[in-house]
Formats: sequence, C-alpha cells, structure tokens
Amino acid sequence: MFPGMFMRKPDKAEALKQLRTHVALFGSWVVIIRAAPYVLSYFSDSKDELKIDF
Repeated sequence: MFPGMFMRKPDKAEALKQLRTHVALFGSWVVIIRAAPYVLSYFSDSKDELKIDF
C-alpha cells in the first residue's frame, strides 16, 4: 500500500497555527500586489492619465 495512507494526522492546534501563518502570508501578498500599481504611479515621472474610450 501507499505509505501516506497510514500517517498520523497532524495535531489540530499545529494545523491551525500553520493555517493562520499561510493565510497571513497570502493576505500580505494580496496587499502588495494590489498596492503596487498605486506606488509605481506615484513614483513615475509621467503625470499622464490613462483614458480608455470605447
């Protein structure tokens, strides 16, 4: 059989601690990615606005 089938389940407290850590890391990446365009536009030399006409 497969050795992974018979492994013990991790401790629930340890799993929740790891989940909180991973959620915090994911949230920080989302904030960084969402804030990057604003930061880059603030520091860019160009003051032109992007206008999209349909």
